[in-house]
Amino acid sequence: MHCAKATHQLQLYLDKQLTLAQTRALETHLSTCRSCCREYFLLEEIEQSLQHMEMVAEPANLTVNIMQKVAISSQQVRTQKREVHPLRLSLSEMIVAIILATITMFVIILNQPATRAGLPIGNGHDPISLFLFSIWNTLVTTNLNTLMACLWVFGTLLGVWITLAVAGSDMRDQWYRAVVDRLPVW
Repeated sequence: MHCAKATHQLQLYLDKQLTLAQTRALETHLSTCRSCCREYFLLEEIEQSLQHMEMVAEPANLTVNIMQKVAISSQQVRTQKREVHPLRLSLSEMIVAIILATITMFVIILNQPATRAGLPIGNGHDPISLFLFSIWNTLVTTNLNTLMACLWVFGTLLGVWITLAVAGSDMRDQWYRAVVDRLPVW
């Protein structure tokens, strides 16, 4: 008999729930294995200590006290949730808002020549303007189908990201669990 099986059967042996064959096999193993024998004596000592222990009576109002504490703690959790400001933005939500505002401003500047001419970076001769105009020309001169596919993928990912940023942590957790549950396991 292996020690793992013997230690598993020790409590059953103390409770006298083993068959005669199992009892003989365990006793044979205990006579040869010192660590299992120590484990047996330790369990036997614990069992005898528990038998000599005095029982303690529970207070009559124990259930009422526990239920009151549970009710108070759940009320505290609700008030703490109410105290959180609903418009308080997380870091990712602020970054999304800043990126969207920046993109909007660049589009406005590009579409209004008078505004673009008044800005030092909008006159078309500085490195930032040259870089942005080269990106714009590359986008305009590419194949329309490729451009639309790229914009569709980018828009979809941006929409999912914004939705999850605005939805709140509970909704993000549910969405994440749903996605993970559907992913294949290798």
